Amino acid sequence: MIKPIKLLIFGMLISLTVSCQNKPQNRMLEDYTKLPEFKWVENLNCPTGYPIAVYRGGLEGNGFVSLSDRFSTGIRGWGSSGGGTNNGVKPLPSRINCIWVSYAENCTYSIDSDIDYERMIQLFKEGYQDSSFFFNGDGEYKQTTFRTILVGFAPGGVVVIWAMGAGRTVEVGRYKGEKYIVPQAEIDKLDNHERLLFDATDRKNIMLNTKVIPLNVRKANAGKPIPFGLWDTYRTRHSWRPTFVLRTEGEMLLSYIEMFNGEAVNLFDQELVQNKFKKRAIPKFFDLGWRDREGQGYGGDIIFDEQEIFKAFEEIYKDDKEGQAELQFSINYANDYVTVLLKLGDKEIRLPKTKVKVYKSSSLTLKK
Repeated sequence: MIKPIKLLIFGMLISLTVSCQNKPQNRMLEDYTKLPEFKWVENLNCPTGYPIAVYRGGLEGNGFVSLSDRFSTGIRGWGSSGGGTNNGVKPLPSRINCIWVSYAENCTYSIDSDIDYERMIQLFKEGYQDSSFFFNGDGEYKQTTFRTILVGFAPGGVVVIWAMGAGRTVEVGRYKGEKYIVPQAEIDKLDNHERLLFDATDRKNIMLNTKVIPLNVRKANAGKPIPFGLWDTYRTRHSWRPTFVLRTEGEMLLSYIEMFNGEAVNLFDQELVQNKFKKRAIPKFFDLGWRDREGQGYGGDIIFDEQEIFKAFEEIYKDDKEGQAELQFSINYANDYVTVLLKLGDKEIRLPKTKVKVYKSSSLTLKK
């Protein structure tokens, strides 16, 4: 995820210069003729190290989008998109109904649940400001909207659905599946390809495949129990905002944030200027874009240490659960390093394990 965002920042800075198996059902919506339609595609996701495969089913509503016979490695992390196959204009789903295999748990889950259709409709209708158009169109405003419905499967039967678009990912809802045993008589009727989902040797090979689970991840997880509940912990929100200190009287241009719960937001234009406190999950990664007083552009990758930043948020909110914290980014005079500090009232916690990489834009002057 980091490389494409880095390229996006360079582009922005430079541009300133220049029924699982049968007929799907819908138990929630009745008047199909009035349902709005949007162009979207489905995607699957899972956490790194916990691959899944959907055996049967999909997203239901006034229509059906299949997730069947789809595999996700999760190699890009929780909340990252994969590849979709059903891109087109259609109604949004109101239900998820599917069976999937959790390789790390060596078991199968089933879910048949309403999803938050009204929230999804609201998100797609309202949309958000198009950052690419803003930076490539002389600062003009243009609305865009979400283009992907991402379905994530985590250990313990946890299912999270997000609306995803360029520069923004928003959680729609969290749902829960239950363990399910596919009848052996049903497995016996499957073709050789589908039958592999229930083959013990194949499941083991999946867990040993370094293209599915990188070797460093497998070593890190070796001998440790599956951290059930972790992905619900990621959903914890606090009221906070990023703040920026530029030593050279420069100007922040954008701040792209990825959070541990899979959500993401690109702050720029008036949203960055107003910079309101908002209930957000704990941040995992920041991409920053700024320019100094001479107009030289810079970008920065900020990657947090998971244990350090979770401990810092826990400590900062220990005595004031409803407090409003600031995550302060201080850019030095040379514009080649960034330090990070979490602040709430008189409490300050530094984050020394944060990984920082700063780079220069290829353009020397930026249009004011």
